[in-house]
Amino acid sequence: MFDKKYYFLSGLPRCGNTLLSSILGQNPKIKVSPNSFLATIFCQILDQDDNMAFHNFPEYQSLQNCASILFKTYYKSWKGDVIIDRSPWGTEGNLKILKEYCPNKPKFICPYRPVLEILASFINLYQKNKVIDVSDKKGVEDICYGLLSKDGLVYKGIQSINNLYKSDHDVYYLNYHSFCDKPQNEMQNIYKFLDIKQYKHNLKKVDQFEVNGIKYDDEINDVYKNLHDVRPIIKEQNINVDKLLPFSIIKEYKYLSFDHLKF
Repeated sequence: MFDKKYYFLSGLPRCGNTLLSSILGQNPKIKVSPNSFLATIFCQILDQDDNMAFHNFPEYQSLQNCASILFKTYYKSWKGDVIIDRSPWGTEGNLKILKEYCPNKPKFICPYRPVLEILASFINLYQKNKVIDVSDKKGVEDICYGLLSKDGLVYKGIQSINNLYKSDHDVYYLNYHSFCDKPQNEMQNIYKFLDIKQYKHNLKKVDQFEVNGIKYDDEINDVYKNLHDVRPIIKEQNINVDKLLPFSIIKEYKYLSFDHLKF
């Protein structure tokens, strides 16, 4: 029995991650995870700094034994030749985990777009969900700062991409606008990058993301509502940054455009 190949979707949020996952999932040989718990589980096993019982008897080999089978165990029931795990794997700690425990040489797909567009996309969604009103400038600022805080989604994505850019890992930087404008070209590039056989995807009708018969439940609260919705027709999201974001946020983060990223 052959081993699966493990690759990683590790870019910024609101950049077409779920759309790309839905398209790749049309290929029966590829399985893309939702937002994955795998990196977190590795950390829970290996990081025992606050565990006094472990310090009292630091038998690290047993933890390594558990971690060494985690990829194959976690994805044991997933029927696919290629697994693409979605998580900020490019962070420094996660890259160390992959170096030690990934069964094959990792490759990374990193969707990106300017950070102001990402923040505005979140605010646009939250306004539709009636979580915030853009007239509440202080409220919008607080949400943006939260997304860019150390534990925030956008911060982790930035950290992941920046670490990968400085490394010698194989990375495909997927520009959101290019993906929406020429999806066929980008899909061909991704297949070439992963070195897997090309597949004819249906780009005229994309279904909602589903894997192993499970879909995202974005109704769990108003913040998540419609977060992972996929348009059936590939179309760029029109975002008016100036209308959705306060000038203070625009001024502070306009430099985060990632124009330096090239494949």
